[in-house]
Amino acid sequence: MKRLAFYAGALLTVFSLTACDEDYTDWASPQSNPQQDPANAVTLSMTALPTETIDKEAAPEVVQLLQTGAVAEAPEGATVKVNTLFVNEKHVLPFTEEDGIISVNVAQLDSVVEVAYLSRQRIERELQLTVDASIIAPDGGALRTTSVPVVVKYLQETPPPVEENYYLIGVLGWTSADLLPMQSKGNGVFEATIDLLADTWFKIFPQSALVGGSINWDALLGSSIDGDTSSDAFVTWKGAQAFKAGAGKSKVTIDMVNWRYSIKPVSAELYLTGSEYGWGATWKPMVPVNGHEGEFWTLIYLNAGEEFKFAPQADWGGDFGADQLQFVDNAGAGLTGTSNVVVGNSGWYLLYVDATNKVLETYAPDVYLMGETAGEWAIAPEHKFTVPTGKDEDFVSPAFVADAELRMCVHPKEGVEWWQTEFIVLDGEIVFRGAGPDQTRVKVGAGQRAYLNFTNGTGSVK
Repeated sequence: MKRLAFYAGALLTVFSLTACDEDYTDWASPQSNPQQDPANAVTLSMTALPTETIDKEAAPEVVQLLQTGAVAEAPEGATVKVNTLFVNEKHVLPFTEEDGIISVNVAQLDSVVEVAYLSRQRIERELQLTVDASIIAPDGGALRTTSVPVVVKYLQETPPPVEENYYLIGVLGWTSADLLPMQSKGNGVFEATIDLLADTWFKIFPQSALVGGSINWDALLGSSIDGDTSSDAFVTWKGAQAFKAGAGKSKVTIDMVNWRYSIKPVSAELYLTGSEYGWGATWKPMVPVNGHEGEFWTLIYLNAGEEFKFAPQADWGGDFGADQLQFVDNAGAGLTGTSNVVVGNSGWYLLYVDATNKVLETYAPDVYLMGETAGEWAIAPEHKFTVPTGKDEDFVSPAFVADAELRMCVHPKEGVEWWQTEFIVLDGEIVFRGAGPDQTRVKVGAGQRAYLNFTNGTGSVK
């Protein structure tokens, strides 16, 4: 009976969360506590009641969703008590139950669906519905039961169409002359980098909000919460309130297909330290990618078993490692780890870090001649430097084909131009362009080669 009382209390708690506003995010959060494995599993049969897709735009306020049926091997005279209703196995959906009929509020269902799919796009979705239930025997004993998934279809509300241009308003001011353009990244994704001196409120401004030189304030987009400081949130088009960002440089991203918003700090610098660097005794600077704020690269020799982390300054604070990074291991470094990044395979690698979105990519350590010394302005296999086997050995270029200015680069990925990751040899040192302007020109002769030691940062031409 204690267990029955617990379930009844939990159900009352669910209903006590019901509110008049539309902020149901907590209900849609994944179940955090693992479900108890029943000693003797019994299965509850259920039937989906909607015969057609539930359409948010046409559905009543409350819909009947499921009907519970017989339970195999249940004691005679036993009754069923549904404790929790799940969408897609882990998202909890509030409900009411009467005579075996489970009903839900459509606004609450909509909130759970958008969190389950991280989207407000109007596409038909198949929802897998399951329940956690108890079989109550005539003597008052309770036995847990599970259910076979039942599928219902759901269609979210139609959002405004994706527009060609979006802006931020409020970052520079609140007039039509103060709009900060967002850059299209394709597929309805737009980005803007903001650098603020203090806390600032702003909204998203679609181009359609400017009508005859005047602002249609009702057409602005934003958050359902005024002063929303969330790093990730949904964008709303109804009664939009302002997002808020703190001082410093940040990247604002909107996904207008799924109506998602994110804001993340942008690092101007990034450093690496770890087991090979005395864990902070030395900080290896990463090279900024020109024109790609918050993105960095380095050529580095990694030893199997080596561990490392990153920080936005040459000191501890804001550091991050394997537990925050997404790995894209294109070069077979065998990266793993829980806190620190752990290397699986020794060798030279090009590390490319998106410090804003916390993505670490590995690439082959390819270095290229570029321009007249290579005979053409193109990335090509025949322009690659040889890659040494040892940590302290040199990368060696092909022989220069002409007397010309020396241009060199790495080119790990599409979307990054060669000059955004270029460098030169100046006074015996490798000098990276980074986020800076065009570099000093160094003339070399036909038949010479460039020798680069990326471990100690030195270079020569001979």
